[in-house]
Amino acid sequence: MKTTLLLLLFAMLGHAADLQKAADAWQQSITAETSNDFTTAMQHVISFKNAGGDPYLASVRAGWLSFQSKDYEKAVQFYTAALKYEPRAITPHLGLTYTYQAMQKPKDTLAAAANGLKLDQYHFALLLIVGELLYNQRDYRKAETYFDRAHHQRPEDAIALSWLGWAQIAQGQVKLAAPTFEKLMLLNPSGYMVRDGYNISHGIPPQNLQASNRR
Repeated sequence: MKTTLLLLLFAMLGHAADLQKAADAWQQSITAETSNDFTTAMQHVISFKNAGGDPYLASVRAGWLSFQSKDYEKAVQFYTAALKYEPRAITPHLGLTYTYQAMQKPKDTLAAAANGLKLDQYHFALLLIVGELLYNQRDYRKAETYFDRAHHQRPEDAIALSWLGWAQIAQGQVKLAAPTFEKLMLLNPSGYMVRDGYNISHGIPPQNLQASNRR
């Protein structure tokens, strides 16, 4: 009986020691990252996992550090591994989306963002990314649905509103875009292409654009 209790005590002490090692490794990884020492930060993530740290946390952090160091292929591998541990987690989908975006792979970016929206259909950043990709593919009608969803989630956001207006103009819905750009002129009149969108949606002839832009 005493032997069993001693073995149990030693096991508990060993587990506690491993947890402390994991916690220390995690903090050391964060410290290294703040100094932009991503190699050392990654080494501490490995130590964290070897000490019994959560494999999802290790994978998603390794993905982030790989992304930070522009090792995009490894970032994809780690974020994909993270999804195997936590299939309903949104962070790996975000990581994959931003990684594919940095790799300039629009099809993969769209697929990753769309998968993220299956988990969180109102994720603002993903809505804008999917909308922009569809817009660039000239699928303006579908792009408008994503921009509209983003806009109604954050009506005060000028970027979502601008994309919505331009998607409407691209479909020939000029009058529909007019109130959109009127609102933008209140929120951010000096924003990128805001004045152009306002002029187009209000039927200001091209010869009058320069005069209008001086107002």
